[in-house]
Amino acid sequence: MGAPDTSGTAMAGPEIMEAPSGDRLLSPGWRNYLLAITALAAIVIPSGPAQTAIADAVNAVALPLVAVLIATQRPPLRAPFVLPVVLVAAGSLFALTNAVSLSAAALSLIQDVYLYAWFVALVVLMRRWGDLRQVRLAWVVAATVLALVGIGQSLLASGGSPAVLLSLRGLRAAATLYNPNMFADYLMLSVFMLLGLIGQAPRAFLAISLALLLAALIATKSNGGLLSLGTGLAGWAIARAWALGIPRTRIVGGLAIGAALAVLLVWAHAEWGTGAELLRGLEERSFVGRMSHSSESRQRIWAQLEQTYARSPLGLGPGNSALHSVGIGERERPDSFQSKEAHSDYLSFAVERGPIALAGLLLATVEAFALVLGALRRIVARLGDARTGGALWASLVGALIGTSLHSTVIEKLHFRHFWAFLAIACALAGDDAAGPVRRVAAPDRVPRDPALRPGAGARVPALQGG
Repeated sequence: MGAPDTSGTAMAGPEIMEAPSGDRLLSPGWRNYLLAITALAAIVIPSGPAQTAIADAVNAVALPLVAVLIATQRPPLRAPFVLPVVLVAAGSLFALTNAVSLSAAALSLIQDVYLYAWFVALVVLMRRWGDLRQVRLAWVVAATVLALVGIGQSLLASGGSPAVLLSLRGLRAAATLYNPNMFADYLMLSVFMLLGLIGQAPRAFLAISLALLLAALIATKSNGGLLSLGTGLAGWAIARAWALGIPRTRIVGGLAIGAALAVLLVWAHAEWGTGAELLRGLEERSFVGRMSHSSESRQRIWAQLEQTYARSPLGLGPGNSALHSVGIGERERPDSFQSKEAHSDYLSFAVERGPIALAGLLLATVEAFALVLGALRRIVARLGDARTGGALWASLVGALIGTSLHSTVIEKLHFRHFWAFLAIACALAGDDAAGPVRRVAAPDRVPRDPALRPGAGARVPALQGG
């Protein structure tokens, strides 16, 4: 399908917000809060009691204030994922009957409530601030700084040798997050946040930041993070082509050619050993060689949890999967008979919280995809520009694909940066739920270049000028 006829359609300027008098949720203080909390979401080390972080201390003040303003102003409140949250809560409560540690289960449930309440508050605030360019830019700037920290950690541990970034052994960078896999997840989302700024930030800044983010991601030596990024980038490329108005037949044709080349390479490797020497070198000299060991370790953990779950089909209890004992021949730790965490959000929900909670998680994933995939026109309307809006939409699609895939090999639903990303995606992709706030065009920023207008190939026409 080609681009629609948009002749005669005027391009509106990027959206700004015209606040009605008395709407205190649009005060500059809340904008500053969003900028600060976006940057702080990835700084969890050093941590406080019960692994609290700096962002939690800020939220301890901010969340009650948001709640008071919502209660007094009574804006239209649309909390995303209500039904999935109800299902997860119901499954979690049923699973409490099998919990080995009620205190661990209670801590997990309190964390659930806190993170979801914070997410709703972020969505309420973010929907009032247009295209969230400043918030997204703050994320990328913070991620670039943390990427430098992670690269510096690896270089210092190796005596300054850049080869350590790719080596099989050596320090795995974690920067200010709990572990390298968590850092890799943050960097993966940050790459897509950066891609969403195409056309809204200087190219030199984007190029330098992207190089640092990728270098830091390699320094984590996280195969799951790299595979998730690669898969997300494939989805991003397809979404970008669609938003630019490239005909569907050409997109499908490109996918078919790519798939054919992949099959041909696999066949050539199986038949003639093509690339065998290169693959062997990668396994012996780079962190890619960790993939088989990591996969075997996770498979053992998953097999043990499945056996334990067979005895407790309603779930082992939130946060309790690592508290069950295993046989002497099944130990993952040489000095402990305790199991390990599930290392997968989907398996963790199934094992710890049971089938009802797993259904809630899967439903939330489907809802998130449906919301973002159907939001191209709304995002273009927010930005007032078909090309930058299409770039932002494609970045959200790619990030959602990447983060959903990464959840198969790590437990990330307690990561603060994940909930910050989800809030940004829901605020941008959701319909107008900001109550009395009115969108108006900024006429002094109407693009003059005809190539940037919707009729030049962009798939979605922007709103008519105000």
